[in-house]
Amino acid sequence: KGKTFQWSGEYTGDLNTASTLGTELGVLLAFKPKITDKQKDIKNIFLANIDPQIQENLLSHIRSPRLVAMDSMNFWIDNKRKSLIKLLKKIDIYVANDQEARSLSEETNLVKAAKALSRHGPKMVLIKKGEHGVLFYSKDFIFSLPAYPVEDVVDPTGAGDTFAGGFMGYLAKAKSLSKPNIKRALAYGTVAASFNIEGFGLSRTRALRLKELNRRLSQFRRQVSF
Repeated sequence: KGKTFQWSGEYTGDLNTASTLGTELGVLLAFKPKITDKQKDIKNIFLANIDPQIQENLLSHIRSPRLVAMDSMNFWIDNKRKSLIKLLKKIDIYVANDQEARSLSEETNLVKAAKALSRHGPKMVLIKKGEHGVLFYSKDFIFSLPAYPVEDVVDPTGAGDTFAGGFMGYLAKAKSLSKPNIKRALAYGTVAASFNIEGFGLSRTRALRLKELNRRLSQFRRQVSF
């Protein structure tokens, strides 16, 4: 028992860039994940933002994962860089926002950043660019999608996590990691994130239903086709 992990920050006028004001690790300082025997057989793993050493420990308990993706944040890049880079060798997909990708790769151009990050191990690199969409990179292909246009942005906090959830959720149901499936997964993640930013906290995503998501996905498909 103890204080929960807490991050505080502020957004600029366009709500696209967050500046960290403080990070309090709380109970994460001594956190050791407990994995049940059933959970050890989970095939699709998303290692959400936490200490990379804890992420690696958790992953070591999974017997034979089909797909492993991970997220991180500037705090771990600044304070646990070596552990983070070590973990990149053991995953399939690295998910980062543009600031994080530039910081970890030490490249300003995002394509160069994605290439540099892939050299550390992950087969795929996903760079979230806020209102400018997402850049996907692998040795086989590069793909970019714009963000879904949202007129009234309330709170962008958690949009990246919502995107990752939609992306991984689609790939978990897909039979293969083909190019078309990856592109559809990116679209699902993009549309899911567009709902997240329309409300404060979980208010919008909690009320979201699959029918509504699929309707917006159809609109998005029409917007980006030419």
